[in-house]
Amino acid sequence: MAGLNVRLFGGFEVCRGRGPSIVIPTRKARALVALLARRPGRRQSREAMAAMFWPDSAEPEARGNLRQALKLARRAIEDQGDAVIIGEGDDLVMAPASVEVDVDLFERFHEAGAADALERAAALYRGDFLEGAHLSGGPFADWSMVERVRLRERASDVFSRLLDYRRDAGRTGAAIDMALRLLGLDPLQEPVHRCLMRLFLEQGRRGSALDQYRVCRTTLERELGIAPEPETERLYQEIRRGRSRIEPSVSGPNFPAQPAPTPAPESVDPFLTRPAVAVLPFANLGGDPVQTYFSDGLSEDIIAALAGWRSFPLIAINSTLACRDERHDVRAIAHGLDARYIVDGSVRRVGKRIRITARLIESEGGRHLWAERFDLDLRDILSVQDEAARKIAAIVEPELERAELGRIVMKRTEDLTAWEHCLQGSSFLRRYTPDGNALARTSFEEALRLDPDYSDAFTGVAFGHLRDIRFAAPGEREMLAATALRAARRALSLNDDSSMAHLAFAEAHVWAENFDVAITETSRAIEINPSNAIARMGFGNRLDLIGRTTEGITEMEHGLKLNPRDPWRFMYMSFLARAHIVLGDYQTALQWARKAVLLRPDHPDLHFRHAICLGHLDRAEEARDALHECERLRTGYLESRKTWRPYREAARNEHYFAGLDRHGLRG
Repeated sequence: MAGLNVRLFGGFEVCRGRGPSIVIPTRKARALVALLARRPGRRQSREAMAAMFWPDSAEPEARGNLRQALKLARRAIEDQGDAVIIGEGDDLVMAPASVEVDVDLFERFHEAGAADALERAAALYRGDFLEGAHLSGGPFADWSMVERVRLRERASDVFSRLLDYRRDAGRTGAAIDMALRLLGLDPLQEPVHRCLMRLFLEQGRRGSALDQYRVCRTTLERELGIAPEPETERLYQEIRRGRSRIEPSVSGPNFPAQPAPTPAPESVDPFLTRPAVAVLPFANLGGDPVQTYFSDGLSEDIIAALAGWRSFPLIAINSTLACRDERHDVRAIAHGLDARYIVDGSVRRVGKRIRITARLIESEGGRHLWAERFDLDLRDILSVQDEAARKIAAIVEPELERAELGRIVMKRTEDLTAWEHCLQGSSFLRRYTPDGNALARTSFEEALRLDPDYSDAFTGVAFGHLRDIRFAAPGEREMLAATALRAARRALSLNDDSSMAHLAFAEAHVWAENFDVAITETSRAIEINPSNAIARMGFGNRLDLIGRTTEGITEMEHGLKLNPRDPWRFMYMSFLARAHIVLGDYQTALQWARKAVLLRPDHPDLHFRHAICLGHLDRAEEARDALHECERLRTGYLESRKTWRPYREAARNEHYFAGLDRHGLRG
């Protein structure tokens, strides 16, 4: 019987042998197959999958939906009794002997590293991971995005190495094909453009080499607003003069970078060189004049709330109000306001509720980066306006950062400004891994090299050391906390109005067990920027640590509600789990711990907290499995946590670990 083939690159397709595509009838059933096929042989818990695909449903309903999707998937892909998706207790696993997955093969060939293996890996990469498949939203979409970025980076490495191999072997035509594939992944790789120009010359295609220069110049001007590097210009002039032989400086695209473009004059505020955001007046769909005041006030409040982040220049409200009647062409409006991003939307009164629709648009391509609908109770119209503005700002700001990060990852590191290095560092921090922290500190330090008085970069350095504390041996934590404290203090000395600097300063004091200072500083962070969901969740965490657990839970839940897509939410979900254990609500604690693990299954600390919840519920075997997962993810992790005590009071710590201790699981 022919085995099952699953294609995850460039879309989603399942077939048996060389047969036609197998029709899997629903999107969720297809998403279930894709999730299991991503790593054949790895067990996935039914509870986690139910929460991933139906995050807004109660657990019994989500479980029922999962059973139905599983039934449809099995009916479609399993033939004559062969078991492809196997149930193992509460887990599901795709049998590795029954399936061949293109992504799995790609990773094996990439790891092998030999030229022939890389050729096979390149042949398998037929597009981005699940590109255009649109299988499911929510947590599944977040997981897909992480996988897509990671696999794209591996593909870039495969293509770069193959370009070198092919050129060294004198296979000029094949090298050209690979250079074009590299530019397809990232059209801003100027060294690859130069390499391609030289390859065209080796074939005697002088016109193609000149055309490639023009493509390079146009792309750089359009996307980055910069001219080509001096080396590119020199190569272009040499080709124009008709030199018969161009000496390549290297065998491939990976050669030392030239100095970055000349920085802006000192008289220009660096903040104003960042991409600007315009918040247009929200459309009044109800015709009620009161709603017009509301919609205009909402736009003004969103501008004020976004200003609290101090991340992007904002176009003044008097300028955006003038665009009320020009909505037919968002790109023209953005061009007139010199804004890269547009926030707009509509307001409609529905009975005693206000329905607000908001969206974020990237003006150059007209792409919709984010859209969401908010239904709010119409109590006091001004309080509703304030609540809506904070919610929208709390979600839009990280989306703006994510969009800009997507642009800067295509630039050479040497071309990044201090702000872009800082933005890159923040993205590395969100990986929440030791390697990610190290990369983040490198980015922040490079930002400080370019701008020694950059407060945000010092804040990033502080957070990098604070994240390292979670991975460090007990003896190293005091030193890391002290280093973070110095960096945060320096950040505040440069900008006392930075919400995130106050938050870093507060977190450093948490590790030093100065909880009163931590509470005061976190309150100040919220005062500066009420839309800072991270600060609100951090405030709730501090309240729990000093014994005000019920208040803390309220604050943390408010923070999650303010921005349900916050990149740090997995950590605060684990804090909510801890707080509910203190209150003796172990089932709710387990639900929060499960959600955290679902978001970041690679994080041992989350599995540890999950095990603590399971211990309290006397689910000892599952707790033991969770502890084994901690150790599998990071050898020595459990030993490093033996001395960890989250609370000052011995009685609270004893209660917190009582479930594990009762079953002899803490060593």
